[in-house]
Amino acid sequence: MRLLLIGIMALFMTGCSMQKSSDVDQSKFTDMRLNKPGQPQKPKSQTLPSVRIVEKTEDLLGAPFKDLGIVAGESCRQTLQDPPASLPIAKKRMATKAAYKNANAVLLHECQIVTGLGCYQSAICEGSALLITK
Repeated sequence: MRLLLIGIMALFMTGCSMQKSSDVDQSKFTDMRLNKPGQPQKPKSQTLPSVRIVEKTEDLLGAPFKDLGIVAGESCRQTLQDPPASLPIAKKRMATKAAYKNANAVLLHECQIVTGLGCYQSAICEGSALLITK
């Protein structure tokens, strides 16, 4: 039994002493979590244009615009421990979807809080993505 214990300890100690230690200049590796040597850097994400939410159609009078389609945003409360569904979050998600369509404004049609499948409470906003030209 002692012989087995001594053998295991000897293998353990030789295994730890055989670990490779590098004498590489660490200044080349400024941030190992983000950039690994030999791998291409990720392209920077594009910034989306700011989207204005227009709640009244009167604000669009006299301004030429192009309708780019319907967009919707949702905020869902899946469990009772989650924060309640929020209309501002739903509006922000709707504006983000409009930005992906290269819109610079959203005409808000409707926002409401409903209950549905998979959500205890859900805030949904719907509007038209618009490209307002000046």
